[in-house]
Amino acid sequence: MVRDTFQPPNHPFDSISLNNIPMITLFVPSNYEAAVFRDALANTRKTSIGDTPIFTGTLASVPLRLVVCGMGQPHSARRIDSVLATLPPLTSSRQDPVWLAGFAGGLDPSLKRYDMVYLLGDEEAAPPIQATLATIPARCIDRIYTAEVVVDTEEKKVAAFHASGAPIVDMETAPFLQLLKKHGRSGAVIRVISDDVSEEFPADLIGHGYDFAKGRNTHMRLVWHLLTHWADIARMRRFLAPLPKARRHLLDFVTCAAQATLVTKHEH
Repeated sequence: MVRDTFQPPNHPFDSISLNNIPMITLFVPSNYEAAVFRDALANTRKTSIGDTPIFTGTLASVPLRLVVCGMGQPHSARRIDSVLATLPPLTSSRQDPVWLAGFAGGLDPSLKRYDMVYLLGDEEAAPPIQATLATIPARCIDRIYTAEVVVDTEEKKVAAFHASGAPIVDMETAPFLQLLKKHGRSGAVIRVISDDVSEEFPADLIGHGYDFAKGRNTHMRLVWHLLTHWADIARMRRFLAPLPKARRHLLDFVTCAAQATLVTKHEH
């Protein structure tokens, strides 16, 4: 059941002419990645489409629809598809950006933690992303390895790099790009490196906190595991320690790109 409306009554967007101001749809895999964006939104309103939470507001005065799509397949693709199907029609004067943003694992040894990378789904997505590069450096890449299971060790990351040639790994990009084409949308993928090729991703611990088969969080299961396996607490702390800074880098880039959508639209 769709419960999202795009110009809700008695909401700050009532005063915005959405024909003149682009509205960004930002897909983010996890609640943890999304939290920094929720905190940055003004005039926030929470809605949902089925089991997909959506937060609508303004990011640096730019209308933005934040969608928590979940990690991995098939659930992230299902949620992305359901949201894209409800977006307003595109017009010659209305080309609302669609972005997928979040953490990624580095496969290319030249990439280090906190590096920003982006992949353009098409040339129409380029202007605001490229305008951001004057403020925040990022590497343009032409492929991302979308894994069906978590690539967690250095050995597996090296093997994935040699097999795919992709500089980073995630679990959502391939279906996201396919769905953009299905719905005739322009979009881009924006990622920050959370763990480089030499760093472990604690897949076993993440598996206690997120049920990939059902596409939902299982935080209490993770808490119980840590309470009964004290040695894993140090592993979890090491993994979590750099993530707040990585989230901040991601927020800064997306905010800058969002502001650039207003400038680049004006120039066109």
